[in-house]
Amino acid sequence: MALFVNSKTLYYIYKDILNNCRQHQFMGMNASIAFFTLFAILPLILLIIFIVGQWLNESSLAFDRLQNITQLLLPEMSERIMGEVKKISNQHIGWEIFWVILLFAGSTPLTSTLRASFGKIFGDIKQRFFLINKFFDLLAVISILILFTLYSFINVYLDDVSSFLADYLPLVGKQTLASFASFILLVGVMIFFFKIFIPLKIKTKYLFIGSLFTCISWFLLSELFEFFTSLSAGYGLFFGGMRNIFISLIWLFLNTGALLLGVEVIAACNNQDLIMIKQLFKNKNMHRHPILPKLMQLFGQRVKKEHILFKEGDHDQRLFYIVEGEVGIVKSGKRVDLVRAGGYLGELSLLNKVPRVASAYIASDWARIITIDAKRMHRLLKEDHAIAMQFLNDMARKLQAT
Repeated sequence: MALFVNSKTLYYIYKDILNNCRQHQFMGMNASIAFFTLFAILPLILLIIFIVGQWLNESSLAFDRLQNITQLLLPEMSERIMGEVKKISNQHIGWEIFWVILLFAGSTPLTSTLRASFGKIFGDIKQRFFLINKFFDLLAVISILILFTLYSFINVYLDDVSSFLADYLPLVGKQTLASFASFILLVGVMIFFFKIFIPLKIKTKYLFIGSLFTCISWFLLSELFEFFTSLSAGYGLFFGGMRNIFISLIWLFLNTGALLLGVEVIAACNNQDLIMIKQLFKNKNMHRHPILPKLMQLFGQRVKKEHILFKEGDHDQRLFYIVEGEVGIVKSGKRVDLVRAGGYLGELSLLNKVPRVASAYIASDWARIITIDAKRMHRLLKEDHAIAMQFLNDMARKLQAT
């Protein structure tokens, strides 16, 4: 992760991820996704088998690969689910269009929940009509089907490639090569999956970080499954025949949690600039803060005495934070205020989108100023309610003083 983000911001990114999980009600979102995944997995698998059977006349390979996926998500119920899939797929059911539509309808609640959850994490919840939402849900189902189908069949060819390379790399072994190739393929599939469901345009390197995090988490979970089942061995005394369902639900919850955490990682990486700017409003003595050099590099400037930041009547909505030095506020030719280090100015024009009501100039011999554009500040105030309330309180106090 440090290869793609600034090393000085890593701590604050981790902290922001934990804070956002709390704000976004991570456990509730995860429970919703896990619940709808449980009900949507059978329709999705049947749709893949149906599509493969229609166009490729051979579904056994896809069946094996899909069984691996269900084994990962629902290990205690995988055999039963795939057994039902095999029964249904072997039957010649009439009214095929009707059944395909029904399967699509059974899959859309999952895609709807995914889109809503990702939109909440990225602060981009779009209000659309019901039919338009359903249209986007259907497109999302089709996208998942395409990704699942491609993943299933490319994996088959990766086995052949691994067998070929194993002859030239005897120390590595076929199984290791196949596992590594399958892992890389899964990361690539997850990048496209996130591209489909994340409502904003995100840099590919951040999608890669989130995909890698999710896939590594899935790998670690699969390695810990035997340990997990040993801990839950006593559940049979309490749940009887429902034990397998109970274990599968918890396991599915853990796997969908890894998916959601990957999304939170992507969101945090995408908001690095905001995470750094937040520190201005959460920490005192910013001139000693370890993140200050990076903030100055991105948004700061060192200016001399009498330098004018803005004039009365300017249509400028930037916010100015004073790291060191003093800034004088002049209205109608008279100085009405002096803002010192740790303070900021320009919030009235920023919030109300009105021309500057006063002028501002550097009153000290020199000053270090961080300038934040209106777009970033609006995003920050929208995402962090605590800073927004602090902002409003400060503005009310300044208005009362004047």
